[in-house]
Amino acid sequence: MLKKLIITGLFLSSTFIVFGQSGRKELSARDTITDRSIIYPADMERNYDELLKNWSNNVKYGDDCRSNDDSAVLFNDSVYIHRLYSLPTKMELVFNPVVRDYIEMYAGRRRNQVSYMLGQGKYYFPLFEQALDKEGLPLELKYLPVIESALNPIARSRVGATGLWQFMAPTGKMYDLEINSLVDERRDPLKSTDAAARYLKDLYGIYGDWNLVIAAYNCGPGNVNKAIRRSGGQTDYWAIYPYLPRETRGYVPAFIAATYIMNYYDEHNICPAECKNPASIDSLMIDKNVHFQQIADNLNVSVDDLRQFNPQFKSDIIPGDYKHYSLNLPIDKLSLFLDKKDDIYTYKADQYLTHRKVAGVDAVGGNRAAGNAITYRVKRGDTLARLASRYGVTSSQIKQWNNLASNKLTVGRRLKIYKPEEPSSEELLASSNTSSDTTVVSVSGLTRTVSIPKETTTYYKIRKGDTWAGIAKKNGVSVTELKGWNRSNKLIAGKQLKIQKIEYVEIQEAVKLPEPELPTVIIDSTYTADLIDGYLKKIVRDESTLPRVRISTTDSDDSDRKNADDSKIIYHKVKIGETITQIAARYNVTKKDIITWNKLSSNMAKVGQRLLILLPEQNNSVQTSDGTQANTENKSLTATNM
Repeated sequence: MLKKLIITGLFLSSTFIVFGQSGRKELSARDTITDRSIIYPADMERNYDELLKNWSNNVKYGDDCRSNDDSAVLFNDSVYIHRLYSLPTKMELVFNPVVRDYIEMYAGRRRNQVSYMLGQGKYYFPLFEQALDKEGLPLELKYLPVIESALNPIARSRVGATGLWQFMAPTGKMYDLEINSLVDERRDPLKSTDAAARYLKDLYGIYGDWNLVIAAYNCGPGNVNKAIRRSGGQTDYWAIYPYLPRETRGYVPAFIAATYIMNYYDEHNICPAECKNPASIDSLMIDKNVHFQQIADNLNVSVDDLRQFNPQFKSDIIPGDYKHYSLNLPIDKLSLFLDKKDDIYTYKADQYLTHRKVAGVDAVGGNRAAGNAITYRVKRGDTLARLASRYGVTSSQIKQWNNLASNKLTVGRRLKIYKPEEPSSEELLASSNTSSDTTVVSVSGLTRTVSIPKETTTYYKIRKGDTWAGIAKKNGVSVTELKGWNRSNKLIAGKQLKIQKIEYVEIQEAVKLPEPELPTVIIDSTYTADLIDGYLKKIVRDESTLPRVRISTTDSDDSDRKNADDSKIIYHKVKIGETITQIAARYNVTKKDIITWNKLSSNMAKVGQRLLILLPEQNNSVQTSDGTQANTENKSLTATNM
């Protein structure tokens, strides 16, 4: 206890001396605040640990490095205060025991990571400064990614924040960043930096205080506003400090410490590492699907280098068929790419783009092998399942054609849909055990897979030590959704939380084919009722295939009677394994004749359907299914069109 009092006394005395010399205002809570319960942000710690992987392979020091000594070089508080106060910035860089702890962390156990980030900073900091200057923001904000992502463009937090600036998906989309299964512009250094600068500018428009802006960037404006309310309306970061989430409390001190160490690293014997960044890169537009391996093999660059230059492409695939994308290459490779462009696109495309194929889709060209492309604009109330059902495709196909990462649709978005072509008889007639390669199938034999939404509700029992973020991650939902369903901000051990999920279940749905118009049989009134009764007894009473029958009046014209005299009518019941072509050959007529006589809308007949056949006068005998010859009855039944 005595030791703590002595240390605190020394800190206060040195602070008084420095503040008196610099002419600053008297001490306040912000200058003396301590927090022994402070925790370092878990994601920040994890990002720093990631930098240690393959350390010896990726990092080396230049000849001008003064020291590689791993021992920490620390200074008195008065030195830190003076150095922070001397920095040319319009931001308030407060020094207190919390800030000191972070400075000593960077100068001590995290000095290797600082060395690496200094090396990466040579590549990234100029990009950050350009975007910040464009928006009129303090250039010191370029150090935010040091604590956000450790300058790792593919860093991803436990809750899904991604990229150098650690954007959550909703915020990224709000600032025009594209996020789908193949492309995540949160990982694009240029586009994410531009979005971050605009976001920081908007936050400053809300709070007018850079410390509050930095806190809101970390935990969201909602949590900062809540802390302001709980503090009684205070708008100073250090006044609302106790009311902020624990990880955010250390966020502003970490930023101040990062700003310090990035400017005074040399005083702590830390050397910038020489990282493997390209000396100069430029970009060109890609307008076709292409895999990094196709580019690497043709340009003699490594896939790892392409990933480093283009971290926004998550699966090594640039979906150029969807829209044009920018590809970054070393400047000496640009002309070579343009010269070999066509060869690159076709090189082993079937091998590297195989997983881009879906049923009926050409992976290289991106077009449906059989089907007409349409563009559909999403309306309010539309779902993937409804659109899939309407156009005779599946939900997964629509998602793949449009690179959708989820089942959610945005009103006004344009979707590309490939409508299936009208099925041919060869596609729709099922195979049988006969020698024929096309057979007739029943109507119910045609199905398609359709995804339908199904909402399920489960309950999670809160355990001691649970956090909102942990529960949300376990159940694949967001913290906001979780709190909204339960209308609570508190976690009480033993209480149950309601969790709602929408799952998409694929079902087999029967395909309804267009029914052919029913043929009309005109029976001359000169024939007896017995003939009609005999005809009706022979047909199966199936409403879908039963021809309409009417008895002609005595006004039947001469052409009808001539047709009755010149041809004979029979009805053929379609059996399993038969095709229209086979039936036509059996009766010595053409396939087109059968389709015309029976008003078939497609080249297909159904099992059990009775087909009207007009036999020429000279062709009174036909071959039966057992190969014998059968004479047709001489009945003058005439088939005509209504």
